[in-house]
Amino acid sequence: MNTTRTSSTSARSLSFTLALALIGLSFVALLVSNTLQMASNWQVHQRALANQQQSLAHSAAIEVRTFLDERWNMLTTAIKMSQLATAPTEQRAEALKRLLVLDPLLEQLMILDDDRFVVATASQHRQKTVNFLDAALIDDIARQTTLRSRYISSLRVDAATGEPGIVLALPLVDSFENYHGSLIATVNARLLWETIRRQTPDPASLAYIVDRRGNLLACSDTARVLRGENAAGVAIVQQFARNRSTSIQTMHYLGLSGVEVVGSYEALSDPSWAVVVETPRTVAYRPVLNDLGVSGLVLVGAMIVSGGIGVYLARWLTAPLVNLTRVADRIASGERDVRVTVRGPREIQVLAHAFTAMTAQLEAHLETLEQRVAQRTADLQAALAEVETRAREQARLLEEIAQQRQVIRELSVPVLPVTNDALVMPLIGAIDTERLADLQDRALHALQRSGARYLLVDITGVPVVDSQVAQGLIATASMCRLLGAEMVLIGIRPEVAQTIVGLGLNLSSLRTAVDLQTVLRDLAASHSDLTGTRIYADATDSHRFAGNGKR
Repeated sequence: MNTTRTSSTSARSLSFTLALALIGLSFVALLVSNTLQMASNWQVHQRALANQQQSLAHSAAIEVRTFLDERWNMLTTAIKMSQLATAPTEQRAEALKRLLVLDPLLEQLMILDDDRFVVATASQHRQKTVNFLDAALIDDIARQTTLRSRYISSLRVDAATGEPGIVLALPLVDSFENYHGSLIATVNARLLWETIRRQTPDPASLAYIVDRRGNLLACSDTARVLRGENAAGVAIVQQFARNRSTSIQTMHYLGLSGVEVVGSYEALSDPSWAVVVETPRTVAYRPVLNDLGVSGLVLVGAMIVSGGIGVYLARWLTAPLVNLTRVADRIASGERDVRVTVRGPREIQVLAHAFTAMTAQLEAHLETLEQRVAQRTADLQAALAEVETRAREQARLLEEIAQQRQVIRELSVPVLPVTNDALVMPLIGAIDTERLADLQDRALHALQRSGARYLLVDITGVPVVDSQVAQGLIATASMCRLLGAEMVLIGIRPEVAQTIVGLGLNLSSLRTAVDLQTVLRDLAASHSDLTGTRIYADATDSHRFAGNGKR
């Protein structure tokens, strides 16, 4: 039962693998195709969006130029045809009234002489016949027109009517180009607002006119202009303020409404204005995002269809293998006379014949296999016994090596008593960090056990004494002093002494000697002097004690 279950699971796994492979290939092919198509659509849409934005900005700029050029041409023609520079006052007033009739957008007209006095005036409304200019504006106009230049003001909203307006001014010159003052006109800018509003077919888009200081002159959302908003912080306006050319630009930035937008602007040469058109990115890229959604749905549908086809093909291909697996399970359970008859592709039939041949070969080799297994078992038992014997021998050798290593370690740092008060420690060979720590440990324990007062360290057999070894010897001397003993360094060879001095090491805190005999002789002499001193001190004390008794 277990074998049959395993075979069924294997068959299902193969079917799943084939289905997954077919689905994966279909998905990759569709994904690559859709990705390339969407990338192409994205680029095309970006170019089309840029062209659309630039077209809107360009058409709005043309209408603004046309609006201003018509006013300029009308005022220029009136100056030349009516001779406003030199005509009498009555004739000038009549000419201004006729000009108001020709263009209803001209709300007020005024002539200033070269002394900045009002010579003639006319208005569409009687209540505006008074002087509508403040002193600062008159100064700006006079300064500009004196230089024979045209003047155009920023947006001015009439407090009484709420109508937007701009002030235009031209120099009054005669046929000899002599300056006689200025012709000033107040123009209703409502048409500009309507022009800008027409450039935003989508309610979420914005179109506006700004000067280089960011002042809003017109906007599709007129409330922003009436509130006096400034667009100097908008990236595209900053680009316009820095760039003096009139070329159309398209940018992605944070728009006037505080959302990400796609915008374009076209600058006007005269006046220094720019027409900006902004469309939110969500609105601008809505068509291509819709296309992306449709492509995703198509991709999912294609995957479902290809998955169904893949599952069907996988099951069709794996059905003969499932039948062949069941026959193999019967053979494995002990049936030897099973004949495989499986229909299917040629490869499956070849596999069925191979199973039949395998059954015959199994029957023939079964007996020899049992004999080989028995022989191999005996060989393995003999080999196992030999391995165990070698393991015991290796354990014994390792134990001997460990004992020898301990003996060598003890012999490498010997501590030998030479007198009742002195221990000698001859060192041979290089001294590393581990050996230096062992030296200190053995020396301190030997001093503690013996109670000796001197530790004689002989470094005659040490080839090199570096800074680390010297610092270790100094540390050892300090440890000996803490135990009440003194360390004497013996056998410093000339080359070692040169090395120590060359390294700048200070061994002044160590007592040194040439060889062991000299140290023992000095210690013996010191001991004799110390003993004599003690005998003399005892005799003196006895004499003093006797003298005190006689008294």
